Amino acid sequence: MAKPFYMTWVGGSRRWRKKYKNVWYSVSCRQLGTEDTKEASWRAANAWWRQQQGLTDNAPPSESEERANAFKFWSMVRDWDQIAEKDRGRVVDSLLGEGKYQQIKAQAEAILKSAIETTPPNRTVAAQVESWKTLLLGICQSGQISEGRFDAYCRVIGIFAAWIGPETAIDAIDETKIERFFNHLSAKVSEGAYAPTYAHSILMTAKQFVGRLAEMKLIPVPGNLRSRRFRFNHSSAAKIEVFTADEIKGLLTACDGFSERTKLYLLLMLNCGMYQNDIAELKTEEVNWKTGTITRARSKTRERGGPVVTYRLWPETFVLLKKFRASGDLVLTTDEGNPLVKFWLEDGKMRRYDAIQSAWNRLAAKMGAKIRLSLKHLRKTSATTLGQHPQFKFYANHFLADSPKGIANTHYVVPSDDEFFLALNWLREKLAIGA
Repeated sequence: MAKPFYMTWVGGSRRWRKKYKNVWYSVSCRQLGTEDTKEASWRAANAWWRQQQGLTDNAPPSESEERANAFKFWSMVRDWDQIAEKDRGRVVDSLLGEGKYQQIKAQAEAILKSAIETTPPNRTVAAQVESWKTLLLGICQSGQISEGRFDAYCRVIGIFAAWIGPETAIDAIDETKIERFFNHLSAKVSEGAYAPTYAHSILMTAKQFVGRLAEMKLIPVPGNLRSRRFRFNHSSAAKIEVFTADEIKGLLTACDGFSERTKLYLLLMLNCGMYQNDIAELKTEEVNWKTGTITRARSKTRERGGPVVTYRLWPETFVLLKKFRASGDLVLTTDEGNPLVKFWLEDGKMRRYDAIQSAWNRLAAKMGAKIRLSLKHLRKTSATTLGQHPQFKFYANHFLADSPKGIANTHYVVPSDDEFFLALNWLREKLAIGA
């Protein structure tokens, strides 16, 4: 017959351990007054644990537990807000007796009022959001995340804070709140108010925030914080929208006589798969001014070892690049010599300007109509067009300068520059550049 061990024996340290109500309990053989063997000490350990369990079970709730219980109790009643008041009362009274609903409601409201009044200022959601932002600011300033990422975290966590209530005590954040927030985001996706990718970003940011609270031991870890049920199909294949060759011709033609700088920006995106940051951060040393090539890694993937790609510039691109070449380290700048795109933190707030996006907006105003797709779709158009060619489709990922996927692409397959240049020439003809 197996012995009834109430605790777990840890031979290395000659002690007994047990986790109960999220707290670890430990006692050594020396404390038990027995020999330091499992066989000699298990009865004393069982007796010691029965005593400790009794003390734990009969202990009055702590202040933090009382606050958490108050919010949970109120949430149970308040979550009925989707049911009419008279129907709520009828259901509760039929189960518990006449007049019980109003009695429970009054008790819950009193508990809530007391809990809010006794919530220390530093235990509100708003206070902890500010504390988290301070942590992120330090991470940003040390170069571990970009200013743009810091700004995105600050904006997205505001959605969670607004939903749960800025003055709500963090003690109210539990498994029910996590599930309700997921349901809230799911409803937004269903209504078309949020894209699945955006809802995923909001949910992941909220989870990071809650995870930090648990790491700081400010709240217990919600049991469903890492649940795989709470997710959005943000990576599912979606229809890729691209510009037609006629639309591209119309955009480039509209630049003639209006802004050759704007035309250069569009050509760099089509020719080299660039975004605004890539154009703004293009360095003189990355351009071979004799052969007309650009060799660089994308700004976004450079810090994590993204691939370095060499692009052969189209004649139209190279002529304009030489025409507007700046004199400093950056190839292209504003008329005042400033970067074309800049993000920076000032007094803890995000500041930004984007001369390339502004040029695109002016082009749309000049054309007198809203351009069907965004500026970022120029890069997608070129990559998608390459992907339609029976041979050059293998260079679509290389064109995007994305990190290679799969062992073969990562370690063995080396793209040919000569063949890639042929692909870029074909792309120019397919998009009717210069026609």
